[in-house]
Amino acid sequence: MFSYRQMLLQSFKIAWKNKYLWFFGLFASLLSIGAEYQILTRAMNRGASLEWFYHWSNFFHSGLFSWGFFPRLSQLFVESPVSMALVVVVALVSLAILLFLVWLAVASQIAIVNNSHKILKSKKEVANLNLHAGVLAGKKNFWSVFTLNLISKVLINLLVLIISLPLMFIVWNKIFSGIIYIILFVLFIPMAIALALMIKYAIAFVVLKKEKLVPALKSSWHLFRNNWIISLEMAFLLFAVSFLATLVILIAAVILAIPFFFLAVAMLSMFTTLVFWSAVMLGLIVLTAFVILCGSILGTFQVVAWTNLFEHLGQGIESKLERLLPEHIKSKTISLK
Repeated sequence: MFSYRQMLLQSFKIAWKNKYLWFFGLFASLLSIGAEYQILTRAMNRGASLEWFYHWSNFFHSGLFSWGFFPRLSQLFVESPVSMALVVVVALVSLAILLFLVWLAVASQIAIVNNSHKILKSKKEVANLNLHAGVLAGKKNFWSVFTLNLISKVLINLLVLIISLPLMFIVWNKIFSGIIYIILFVLFIPMAIALALMIKYAIAFVVLKKEKLVPALKSSWHLFRNNWIISLEMAFLLFAVSFLATLVILIAAVILAIPFFFLAVAMLSMFTTLVFWSAVMLGLIVLTAFVILCGSILGTFQVVAWTNLFEHLGQGIESKLERLLPEHIKSKTISLK
């Protein structure tokens, strides 16, 4: 019988024992693994919504979209060619780094899905795979997976933006804005969460079933429609695991920081300020490396877990809720699928 506990434990063992996957987990996390949780926090956080509007407002009013931007830019090149050439070089290097990180994030996501699938198929917790195999897998289907992530980002941000609009005017009329916000929240939050989960399945269809973009989206919709309860249960369980893991990581980070704190205090009393700050920087480096490592493992675990669930969904499994339902209600639920 299907068991979430066994599946999550198996996924964790795969993520833990195949340590090369942590490299991919680090960069795959840049694609906001757990986007379905961020949808809720952003939609319910007025401060985050205001900050989002503020940044975009500053961007559009920065002058980049005005007719006088390019004449001013050409004038700056004439007045200070060396400085502007340096700005162009920095901008191009920054753009190249950004594009490389995007490629690496998408390729890492593909690599974890592909390699964890091979490990699961091998019926072992460790397979004869490495970074090279993951990178080769990441090169395949790059554009389809990139497009799926882009669709997810654009549509989910658009839905969250629509939901957050009443929060901008809550000072104007609290009751009216509150009612509109509740209506939009009820209408669009399920759509945004469903889209986030569908994209996970669509990526699996592209990487594992070799489907094209549009067929993968159609297949993911059918899979989600037939297994939406399991999908939501899985999302809730992974949220709970991630929340608890984050608490453990924070507690461990505090414990790890204590020796560096006392070391820094001792250095300040016995040596110069320079030695004190050296101890502080060493502590910050160790703590940062620790948090990044834990985040990589957690990100890897989440992708492996969703891949593991994708494998199980093809076997006609029942959700925990469906197993608890009476038979006559269960038969009606199955007939609706």
